[in-house]
Formats: sequence, structure tokens, C-alpha cells
Amino acid sequence: MSFHQRFHLPITVAVFATLILTPPTAEARLFGSKEKKARTATTTTRSPGAFFGAFQKPSYELPYSNWEFPRKEVKANGFFVGNPKPSDEMMQLISVIRARAEHIARFDLTYKFGGDHPSEGGMDCSGTMQFLLADIGFNDMPRTSYQQYDWLKKNRTLQHSKSIPDKMGGRKGIKPGDLIFWGGTYDSGHKVSHVMIYLGQSGDGKHYMFGARGKKKKGMFGSGVDIFELSSGYQKSLVGFGTLPGVS
Repeated sequence: MSFHQRFHLPITVAVFATLILTPPTAEARLFGSKEKKARTATTTTRSPGAFFGAFQKPSYELPYSNWEFPRKEVKANGFFVGNPKPSDEMMQLISVIRARAEHIARFDLTYKFGGDHPSEGGMDCSGTMQFLLADIGFNDMPRTSYQQYDWLKKNRTLQHSKSIPDKMGGRKGIKPGDLIFWGGTYDSGHKVSHVMIYLGQSGDGKHYMFGARGKKKKGMFGSGVDIFELSSGYQKSLVGFGTLPGVS
């Protein structure tokens, strides 16, 4: 079983559990979202006739690159507002994000300031978020962590908080797919200097997040750009968290 299939779902979303295991390409047709032409993936193999058997460049194709989330006009904060259950589109998005996060984690990348593509050998926090999300319907996502924070703030989906809730969900709780922001991780000149994405809560109650944490931090797959456990409770440098604009 892959990492993204291990999460515990709260009672309010349990009825959607089967959707997480449904192939997103089929879901895209079901929900009427756009089908984009999938890019042709290459593999790391020897090129016939190449001088001294040179290797082709590895492919960094992500799962579900032909799927796009059908975003909506932002009218409320978070997908639980006005509805006790998340939409089936939202559940599909969570599944796609988890699968893509695990895929990137296996690239064995390190944290690299200014990096925004795996071909550079590493990525920084906001570059990782952009690479994860831009081609599945969020191509308007800004580049830096502060700009991404401001993006949510302007769309009224940001919740300022110094604490990660013990349990996910609820009207003001953290939800899978939320971006999480911290400040003071380095002298960025802005209130926000770091961002990651929340993946959810496992059956044992542990929270997990994905992103680039730093050259000395290693996640579940031994990489700097990886899946990490997220501690609940007060965090001095935490600024807040919020839902991606257009997600409901």
C-alpha cells in the first residue's frame, strides 16, 4: 500500500473513502474537468548509438498530469463551510496531491534555495508547491512563500493561527490540501518565509505534510523534499494555514 492510501478519514468524510482509490482520469471525466494532453514520459535508459552509451535525461513526469481540478469562485473559507462533507471533487484532489507528493519524495531531492524543478537536483519550499500544483489547475499560484500566503489572504481562505489542531476538519480546523505558512525561518524580509502542504491525519492520529524543509532535514523517504510528520499544538513561528483558492 502506498503512503497516500494510509490516511484515516474522519466520520464526516468516511462516505467518500472509495473516491480516494478511484483513478483521477476517470474522476476528471465524471466531474467534467478539463482533460489535458499527457506529456510523454521518458525513462533513464541507454540511448542506442549514443557515444559511450550516454544516458538520457531522467523524466520528472508526475502522476495525473492529464487531470485538472475544476476550481470554483471563492465564496467561503474552507470546504467544510456550509456543508458538513467535502465535495467529491475535493476528495479527488486530496488523492491526487498525496500521490504526487509521494512520487516527488522518491526523486531523492535536497532543499535548494531558488530551485523550482527537480532537474536542478533540489527545490525550495515554494518552488516545490508550485511544481506539485501548477499543472493540475493552479497555474496562477505565485512563486514565493510570501506571495502564496498573500494569494490565500486575498482570496479569503487563510486562517491565522499559532497552533496546529490535534484533529483535522471542522469549520476552522486544518484540512488536507491546505497550505501551511511559517515565518522567521530565514531573513526573507517578509512575514512569511516557509510553506508546506498538509496531507492529512493517519489512523494513528499523526499529521503529515509535504514539502522542502532544509538541507539537514530528512523525511519518510530520506530526502529533503519529502513527506514529514507535523506536530500538533503551539508553534512559535507558525503564521497560519488555509485552503487553496477555488477549492470547496
